[in-house]
Amino acid sequence: MKKPLHSILLLALLLISLPTQVMANKEAVQVAVDAAYPPYMFGTSPVKGLYPEIIRMAFSLSGIPVKITEYPWKRALSLGREGKVAVGGIYQNLRRMALFDYSDPIYLETLRVWVKAGHEFPFSGVVDLSGKRVGINRGWSYGEVFDSARRAGLFEAEEATDNLANLKKLILGRLDCIIADELSLSQIIYQRGLGGDVEMLDPPAAVNSVHLVFAKRAKQTLVLDRFNQGLVKMKENGTYSRIIDEFIHGVEVD
Repeated sequence: MKKPLHSILLLALLLISLPTQVMANKEAVQVAVDAAYPPYMFGTSPVKGLYPEIIRMAFSLSGIPVKITEYPWKRALSLGREGKVAVGGIYQNLRRMALFDYSDPIYLETLRVWVKAGHEFPFSGVVDLSGKRVGINRGWSYGEVFDSARRAGLFEAEEATDNLANLKKLILGRLDCIIADELSLSQIIYQRGLGGDVEMLDPPAAVNSVHLVFAKRAKQTLVLDRFNQGLVKMKENGTYSRIIDEFIHGVEVD
C-alpha cells in the first residue's frame, strides 16, 4: 500500500530539518582540554584527570563517541572559538557566553588567593587586590568579577604558563599573590614540599562552575543536551561520585 503524498512530504521535511550535528554522531566529538592542570586535566595518550574522565563517561552513556586531546589552554580556547573542537573544563564569563553554548556544570572549583609566607594581607574580595601584582595563568578566566577587575586595571596581572610557574614566581618575591584553584595548587605545594613557603588567604576568592562548551557557530546544542543526559545518568548510577573519589581524594598525578 502506497503512503499518502502528504506523509512522504512530511517525512522529507523532518529529515531536512534535522541538524547536521545529529547526523554526524557516528563521528567522534573532538574535545580540547588543558594539558597541565592536575588533578583536573593532565597527561597524554590518553589525557587523564577528573574532567576528561567525566566527559568520556557522559558521552559514553549518551551513545556518542569522543576523542579528548590536550593543548596549552590558550590554544584549546582558540580552537574552540573557531568551532573546530569542544572545550572541556571551562568557566563562564560574559564574553565567553556570547561565543559558546554551555553544558550543565560538571564540577565546582574553589579559587583562593595565595601569598608568600609572612606577606599576608587582609582579604575579603577582589577590591583588596588593588595595586597588587597578581599571578594568573595565560588564557584563563577567573570568573566575571575578577575578569572585570583585571580589565579595569584594579590590579597588575602577570601571566605565566601554569600554576607551578606562578608559584615559583611568588616564592621568589616577584608577585604579591596568585589566584589558583585550592585543590590544584594544594597538590603542587604538597608534592614539592613547599608548605612552609606559602599561605592561603581566607575567605575563598570565588566558587566557579566548570563546563563543556561548543562554539555557537558549530550548532551543537543537541549534542550538549545528550551530554547533559549522560551527566544525569552518571549521578544516578553512582559513577560521578566514584570518579570524584578517584581523582580528588588522594590520586597521584604526573
